[in-house]
Amino acid sequence: MKKLAIGEDDFKLLRQGNNYFVDKSLFIQEVIEDASRVLLFPRPRRFGKTLNMSMLHYFFTNKNVEENRQLFTGLAITQSPVFVQYQGQYPVISLSLKSCKGDNFEKIFYSIRAVIAKEFKTHESVLETGKLYQVELQKFNSIIEEKADESLLSESILLLSELLHRYYQQKVFILIDEYDTPVHEAFLNGFYTQAINFLRTLLGNTLKGNQHLQKGILTGILRVSKESMFSDLNNVEVYSVLNKNYNQYFGFTQSEVDEMLDYYGLNNSKQDVKNWYNGYYFGDVEIYNPWSILSFVKNNGEFKPYWLSTSANALVHSLIKDSDKTVKKDIEDVLNNNPVFSKIDENIAFDFLKNNREHILSFLVQTGYLKARYHDFTGSDIIYQIEIPNSELRKIYHTVVETWFNESIGSKELDEMLNALIANDINTFERILSKFVLETLSYFNASRKTKEVERVFQAFLLGMLIRLTDRYEVYSEKESGYGRFDVSVIPKDKSKQAIIMELKSIDTFNNETKDQTLEAALKQIDDRRYEAAIRQQGCTDIMKVAVTFDGKRVWAKTAS
Repeated sequence: MKKLAIGEDDFKLLRQGNNYFVDKSLFIQEVIEDASRVLLFPRPRRFGKTLNMSMLHYFFTNKNVEENRQLFTGLAITQSPVFVQYQGQYPVISLSLKSCKGDNFEKIFYSIRAVIAKEFKTHESVLETGKLYQVELQKFNSIIEEKADESLLSESILLLSELLHRYYQQKVFILIDEYDTPVHEAFLNGFYTQAINFLRTLLGNTLKGNQHLQKGILTGILRVSKESMFSDLNNVEVYSVLNKNYNQYFGFTQSEVDEMLDYYGLNNSKQDVKNWYNGYYFGDVEIYNPWSILSFVKNNGEFKPYWLSTSANALVHSLIKDSDKTVKKDIEDVLNNNPVFSKIDENIAFDFLKNNREHILSFLVQTGYLKARYHDFTGSDIIYQIEIPNSELRKIYHTVVETWFNESIGSKELDEMLNALIANDINTFERILSKFVLETLSYFNASRKTKEVERVFQAFLLGMLIRLTDRYEVYSEKESGYGRFDVSVIPKDKSKQAIIMELKSIDTFNNETKDQTLEAALKQIDDRRYEAAIRQQGCTDIMKVAVTFDGKRVWAKTAS
């Protein structure tokens, strides 16, 4: 039985051990046959980017050619004519920026300098020729000793490609993995412009007009917008998650997952596995999260959100937490399976990310937290339907939503409020909820349209009620009787009390009082027979709660 080496992204180590391997080697052939000289593959974290880059390195490098050839034994690429023609034929520069993190530009710069210095050390053989000019030798030594300033470091990869081309009389493959990690760090920590300026120059020198370049390949989470990162690089061909090309090479396809489940004796779980871990759309192909599948198999078929514990989601969390009500409403809608439609921009402009709904949804699609399915073509724009990919992501969203509320709301007080609701202590519930609204919903005010205010308040309340999901099922906008109730809290133990909540903002324009609004909400619960569907689930004890608000204060009342 082959082992599962979860997290191993070195192609050589994976192939030399007795490890299960999903063959993605025809990716090499497509890269070779691609007419573009510079290719960028943005994909979510843990979808096999680094492993694929490692595979390209061991295939093309002209070092240890015979040993590396054995790594591909039995793989599909060996049956292609390109195998004999291209394997082991090129000098290769391989860089990974995934560890280039820090809370200021100096730390990022030093870490990038260290990565480049390490790569220079692997090519010290070029010094043996004695053909370097004195100035080239000085630069080489300065880089390898990690003394290069910004100007020298920005031209360092270009220099190395020139020296390798001269030494081997063969152009160079340049592989840059996780190129955008420093960009994410810079955006989160407030030095975005400085980092972008440096990276723009570094990548521009490396990949644009470099006559020593055979092909450049980059991976990352996003394509940072051309205006900010790629203004000097109009030769980059981008294959995003929306593109049909290369769509089966990152993540696992249905047939690959079926084969793995059969091999490990988990074939009875296929439909549940599909619900939990499938659902990502890359182009027109549904893709499984490979990290989650491997973790599921290694844990003997235990279903849980494995991706949550690995994916660096600080930026995602920040965007959701700090976004305006429109995005929060979109998240609420996708969680409740309500349709959300948007254009998707493949170029992410970080400068406008926090203020632009379309950019935030595009970011969440490209990072794997949402999926986009083609819906319609309107004018010159493609409109996509935005959805949560699967059960794993749905649980992750609940965790993120709970976290964003708990950051601003004390957990002890929140538990007190929820326990008061369950215990029919409506006065305590009202008092604490009103305090949370006053302290947390800074954008929540009575000047907004009534329905808009109610939606914001509903999303806020649902975020807190999620804390009850170990004992209760929480629903919103679910059809029952003659309409859709705002919120219901259904006990898993049907002998316990269920709760129906109707939310209404006070119509101050018509001089409506809070007592009139509360009575109207309770009457709506009865008139529209909201309790019907809940009784069908086996609940006989149902508490009806009206909640009303005016932007500054909240009142609650139960039916007598």
